Amino acid sequence: MGGGANHCKHWLSAFTLAETLITIGIIGIVAAMTLPAIIDQRQKVVTVNRLKKFYTTMEQAILLTEKDNGELEYWMPTPDLYNNSEGFEKWFNMYLGKHFQIIQRKKLDAKYYQIGLIDGSGFVAYINSYGTIFFFFCIDLKYCGKEKYDGKNSFLFSIAPDAQANNRIRFVTSNTGSQHVSREYLLERCKYGDSDTPGTSIKDKRHTCARLIQYDGWQIKKDYPWDQIIVTPGDGD
Repeated sequence: MGGGANHCKHWLSAFTLAETLITIGIIGIVAAMTLPAIIDQRQKVVTVNRLKKFYTTMEQAILLTEKDNGELEYWMPTPDLYNNSEGFEKWFNMYLGKHFQIIQRKKLDAKYYQIGLIDGSGFVAYINSYGTIFFFFCIDLKYCGKEKYDGKNSFLFSIAPDAQANNRIRFVTSNTGSQHVSREYLLERCKYGDSDTPGTSIKDKRHTCARLIQYDGWQIKKDYPWDQIIVTPGDGD
């Protein structure tokens, strides 16, 4: 037995300090290479889950409200509530708010209103001059902002008439104009940004990203521009 013990001690002592440091260094390099991918993947999972949860909760809230008030078109905001944060607050609380688990309600200014949800997400919303309701949904409330939908931390949703569905008023990912287009179009506009002015690239205005994720079956696929540096069309990838 004594010989076996001495052999074990000899084997353990065979690793020098330099070799140990090299091994630790290699482990550190491998960790540094893989950890960002692991973190990225986790963030993508959280993003998809919260997007889908918000969409589903809003859909259910609308259906429940329609039971007492008729179809959505009959309780849409009236013109006196347009471009008015207090108007949005009044409308949302009257019809949809009771179906959400809300931890924060905040008037940002005369136009925009912010809601914080129990899971840490939230949205900024307003009603424009045509009665369309825009929701700038954020995965974490700290990323919320006015007119902010960057396709990674914040996303666009809306309630508006759908011209290609007999002007039926719908709650949709992105906007109604994104509901009847090809995946190629959705990907391009998500990649390049502002579809209000297609020749311009604005990182916080990527209109079609929420719709693209929904189109793909609530997945962030490999070609989704997750870390895309926003460029203008023609600048190349």
